[in-house]
Amino acid sequence: MSNKFPKDVLKKAYSLMCTARAMSDIYEKNKEVTSKYVHATSKGHEAIQLAVGLQLTKNDWVAPYYRDDSILLGIGIAPYELMLQLMCKKDDPFSGGRTYYSHPSLKRDGFPKIPHQSSATGMQGIPTTGVAMGIQYQENEGLTKPKKGEEPVVVCSFGDASITEGEVAEAFQMAALKKLPILFIDILFSIRSSSFYIC
Repeated sequence: MSNKFPKDVLKKAYSLMCTARAMSDIYEKNKEVTSKYVHATSKGHEAIQLAVGLQLTKNDWVAPYYRDDSILLGIGIAPYELMLQLMCKKDDPFSGGRTYYSHPSLKRDGFPKIPHQSSATGMQGIPTTGVAMGIQYQENEGLTKPKKGEEPVVVCSFGDASITEGEVAEAFQMAALKKLPILFIDILFSIRSSSFYIC
């Protein structure tokens, strides 16, 4: 296997990084025009989020948390679509303007599936582990037979130190015990620290 990435992938990743940062800057610059402004962007996390998002296929599942707009750009969601959700517009592809920004749910042909989830950090751990368990069950029972290289994977993204929650520990334990096809990502971000790490 080659350790080199194709130049077109690198160019796309860089372009999306710039797009994510530009969107964050636009949101911050124009926050005064809204009566209530609460928005958390992927600023500083663009690289890891795009590295994940660009790998996902229509066979996969992803549960981004509310700072993961770069993952959404990486899977192919257009900036315009993200702005529709930010402005609570009826054409928002995730909920028709009924959910908070960057709380996506999606079942669109050609895209990874995104289950609806709670705003509470860490709450996506158990449901996504359940999705991974369902995938494993279907494969083990011969109910689905994905082609080699097209086996689905589940990505569960955490942040804001949510891995300290008990239900997240339960999800980790079940995933490890059953060897489930799930990738957990935690980007630690808090008021006192701007460091991050990946589980």
